[in-house]
Amino acid sequence: MASAWTLGCGGGGASPVAPPPPPPPSPISVSVTPTSAAVLLGNTQNFSAEVVNATNTQVTWSVNGIGGGNANVGMIATHGQYTAPADLPSPASVEIRATSQADLAKSASAQVTVTSDISLSVAPGAASVELGAIQAFRGSLVSNGHPDPAVRWKLAGAACPANCGAIDASGNYTAPQIMPTFGSVTINAQSVADSSKQASANVTITSNFALNVTAPGSVAAGSSTSITSTLQPVAGSNPSTALSWTLAGAGCTGAACGTLTGATIQSVGGALTATAAYTAPNTRPNPNSVTITVTPQADPSRIAQATLTILPGSSGVSVTLSPVSATRASSHRLTLSAQVSGTNNSTLNWSVNGVAGGNATFGQICVAGLSPCQTVTASSAAQVDYLAPGAIPLPNPVTVQAASQADPTASATAQITVIAHIQVTVLPASVTLAPGAVQAFTAGVLGTGNQDVVWEVQGAACAGSPCGMIDANGIYTAPPSAPESNGLQVVAVSSEDTTQTGAANVSVSSGAKIQKLLPASVYAGGTAGFTLKVEGSGFAPSSPGPGSSLEIAGTVRTTACSSANQCTAPMQPTDVAVAGNISVQVQNPDGTPSNQVVLVVLAPSDMDDVIALSAASPSAGGKDIVVVEPTTAGVDLPGDTVDLNVAAMGVFSTANNSCTLAGNPVVLVRPASGTATADLCLFSASGLDASMNYTVSGPGDIAVIAKQPAGLGIIHLTLQIASSALPGARSLFIQNANLDKTAASGALEVE
Repeated sequence: MASAWTLGCGGGGASPVAPPPPPPPSPISVSVTPTSAAVLLGNTQNFSAEVVNATNTQVTWSVNGIGGGNANVGMIATHGQYTAPADLPSPASVEIRATSQADLAKSASAQVTVTSDISLSVAPGAASVELGAIQAFRGSLVSNGHPDPAVRWKLAGAACPANCGAIDASGNYTAPQIMPTFGSVTINAQSVADSSKQASANVTITSNFALNVTAPGSVAAGSSTSITSTLQPVAGSNPSTALSWTLAGAGCTGAACGTLTGATIQSVGGALTATAAYTAPNTRPNPNSVTITVTPQADPSRIAQATLTILPGSSGVSVTLSPVSATRASSHRLTLSAQVSGTNNSTLNWSVNGVAGGNATFGQICVAGLSPCQTVTASSAAQVDYLAPGAIPLPNPVTVQAASQADPTASATAQITVIAHIQVTVLPASVTLAPGAVQAFTAGVLGTGNQDVVWEVQGAACAGSPCGMIDANGIYTAPPSAPESNGLQVVAVSSEDTTQTGAANVSVSSGAKIQKLLPASVYAGGTAGFTLKVEGSGFAPSSPGPGSSLEIAGTVRTTACSSANQCTAPMQPTDVAVAGNISVQVQNPDGTPSNQVVLVVLAPSDMDDVIALSAASPSAGGKDIVVVEPTTAGVDLPGDTVDLNVAAMGVFSTANNSCTLAGNPVVLVRPASGTATADLCLFSASGLDASMNYTVSGPGDIAVIAKQPAGLGIIHLTLQIASSALPGARSLFIQNANLDKTAASGALEVE
């Protein structure tokens, strides 16, 4: 090997030459392919990332800055496959970003537009639904993607929301029990995945129940008889069972036509039978007939009528019998009480379907409390027993008659329906409850006088207390969360015959459910906004969020949910400017809606009615009192409802600008002539101000002529009293801008 040296001379040498520095490394760069894409809901799109100038070529994928994405904006796998969300995001464009693991400052992105090709249809497209019946509607989505198949259901129509029925989250529509003025409803279905995709179906509400009235053709003046009305619903329907009874005659009005009392309703074999006692007037009208009209609340156009001829009575003898209607199981007894007036002869002739004393086919009249039955054909006893036959008679119900021996034209009847065995019913028959909610159930035992039952809760998951608890009085408390198997029943077992039971179906809601609105009703025309509070269960708290939102009249409002049981939202004066019903619903972040309730907005009365009471007339009838809640109910704390309440009242001194609050009525002294003034001060824990309206009860002889704040929630009022002012107690009324009104009753005394 040869070596070369460079020798210096002259005692000095040259410095060695440094090698050139290495070239800088090429910068890391990232690229994503493709740079843009359109992806249908639920479908996938593959992305690839290239990292150059790095030994570590791995990247981390994110969607809208969220590592791996989420269900709202879509998910992206570690190998770059993006899956669009099932519900359309807002906005519909999302960013896919690949970030170099070698240098977190290096990344590249692609834009994805999430698209929807959903078409939505509703089946059936039209349906006729009987009052109270249930019709299932189903929404069908067609898409080349994989969208969320859920559908939101809402009702629309002239009768909505007060009387157009209800629809649940599954599309099961329940028609109203009362026929609305406009008998058509629109079922609206909206895609949860894409709210712009909607479809509808038309519902015609029908009323085809049968109603008839059974009554004797005639009744003696002063005597009583039973009138039976039977409402037979269409199979599967559930119309309102309320009936109203009226009397009319060409020759009489009011009590001159007789009286109707004691209307009772029983359910037998699906039919609803109502019976009332009719007592004919002592004096026959001219013409001598009356018409009894039965009007069903379910559809007032479907009335039923019966006309009775009033026959002459003799010597004013009359007979009454109670009960006028009843149901008894075979071989069971019913005690009947009879009374004869207008004669000293109290003996009655008893018959069943025209057979004296009855028989084994129709049932027998027996000495009260005597077993075995000792048949009675005539008796002066005030009570007898009816013993039902061992088999159902024909016709059914049977007619028991008690006729006066002194005047056979004076009689009274009772209609008794015989059933094969006692029957137990539980009301309400079906209910959906929020977790932990309390519901009272009642049981009726038909066919016997023994109404005692034993309560039970049954269901597939009822081991321990997952199904809730029920006490001896039928008060049921739902479990704190919905059981896995939600087919629960509240069961009443007859104490007399433990083989006979009745049941109510109970569902415990796992979603949002509104139980109460505060306020639930307000007056129209208030000029100040207020807070609407919704109480219930299953709400999503606002913190940490996302929280539930309140939809008021279909519009989402700024909502604050303090817990899973309470949400609030502001109401504006424009919301309650006119009378009507405003729909309120809670929407959870996952898109599931709660039940729909209404805020009732009533038109305020033009004038206040005065109900005059005295020691001689301490009560008044025929008065309809309409009450709404204060608009501040949404911010009240339980047990601390102080809004507008007058805590104290006293005399205000204008000389030293002081208020003396006292517990006694403030005395207002009338001047000898002309007018005089009095200065008062009022205190309320909620604060009173000069913007409120202050008035004094009476004929206007005392007026509030000035009002000004006195600090600390106290208002200073100046009253003007006329010399002609009526003496006695007066009330002071206070009304705020939202028409909330309170009264300090009897707080003033005019002397």
